[in-house]
Amino acid sequence: MKLDYRIISYKILHIFEYRNESVLNLRKLFLSKISGDKSIVHRSTVLVNEVIRFRGRLDLMISFISGKKIRFINKKVLTVLRIGFYEIFFDSKIPDYAAVDSSVRLAHKFTNKKTKGFANAVLRKLVREKNNNKNWYKELESRRGWLSIPFWVEKRWKENFGRNSLIKLVEFINQPPKIFLRCDKMINSKIDNVFLLKKEGVKTEKYLNQFLIVKSNESKVLSSKPFKNGYISIQSPSAAAIVGCLGVEEGDVVLDVCAAPGTKTLQLANEVGNGFIYASDISPERVLLGRKDKQRHGKKNIDWSLKDARKDSFIMADKILIDAPCSGTGVMGRRPDIRWRRSENDLIKFAHTQYSILKNCSKYLKKGGTLVYATCSIEPEENIKVVEQFLSLNSNYAVEKIPNSVPKSWVKDKIALNILPHQHGLDGIFAMRMKRLF
Repeated sequence: MKLDYRIISYKILHIFEYRNESVLNLRKLFLSKISGDKSIVHRSTVLVNEVIRFRGRLDLMISFISGKKIRFINKKVLTVLRIGFYEIFFDSKIPDYAAVDSSVRLAHKFTNKKTKGFANAVLRKLVREKNNNKNWYKELESRRGWLSIPFWVEKRWKENFGRNSLIKLVEFINQPPKIFLRCDKMINSKIDNVFLLKKEGVKTEKYLNQFLIVKSNESKVLSSKPFKNGYISIQSPSAAAIVGCLGVEEGDVVLDVCAAPGTKTLQLANEVGNGFIYASDISPERVLLGRKDKQRHGKKNIDWSLKDARKDSFIMADKILIDAPCSGTGVMGRRPDIRWRRSENDLIKFAHTQYSILKNCSKYLKKGGTLVYATCSIEPEENIKVVEQFLSLNSNYAVEKIPNSVPKSWVKDKIALNILPHQHGLDGIFAMRMKRLF
């Protein structure tokens, strides 16, 4: 069988079943071996993300069509069926016969004769149901699994936001994410970048402030001249708002911890001018990415180091940004694997780590300086409760209002950046700004 994106996708998806590991890492493992064929990389990335995004719904349909409970289906053939069901049910660009044929060939390659026959029969039955009864799946819509999120997430979001908001939240994270580009205003104008990207086949539209939305050919962005030359960075406006909360000034010395791969670090470097950014992270691989991005953007006011923000020492700074490691529930649309890799117990584990980072790093802020604590979670245990715990034990810190430069609709009670996917149509982000009093 000729190597194609489905084979790579199968391998990534199958291993994902057995490892609680980021799909990004698995993708690097397999796609690093492929050179020169960007189409395979892009199509595999899309297929893997979408199959994982809808895994709960796909499994519900597979069980219904096959008449078997998921736990009784061979894992290899289950992966094949998920790919086939996704292409038949969700991908209108692929004819049903082609989806069946390619999936059966996958089954032939990775399973035995018996399971291949089973896969063929189930896929053909799905096609018949689809063609003979357009509403065949309607009775499944009320069953657990249709939303394609773990039950603990469904229960929690329903309690925290209400049933209607739960549905809107799920609708948001179950659609392909928007790709935003932040223009480096120090290098090139937004208008220039629109023109340069268009020349390379990437259509964009202007968004607020320094941002563009990619409307077509997002796979070409990384190879484009504006990206390679550091004119643009891939960054969500909600993530950039965290830097806006910090309110850096010309000449500031900024401590940026848990910073890799460094997109916000680059943004900070633009804002401080002749100031300096001390960026750090616990991951050697991610620090290396930060250093490469520093070179690509030509920033000389950034120093990268390998540090553990929970316990290591730092220089005294005018401003501190803590973009803390978290559950990532706010970015489940952009990172669909997160929903299946997290458990509710993880929230407590992350909260412990987050408090440790906040407690340690707060010691290195100068009197009168500003600290911003942020996550890409929408869970109170990781957000407001961490801040409240810190403030209750550190009387030398007080909450400050979010600067007016941040859109008011993103701010709750004037003191918290609180971007919610179902309300704002962006990745979920939390941030609070604190001042050191003495």
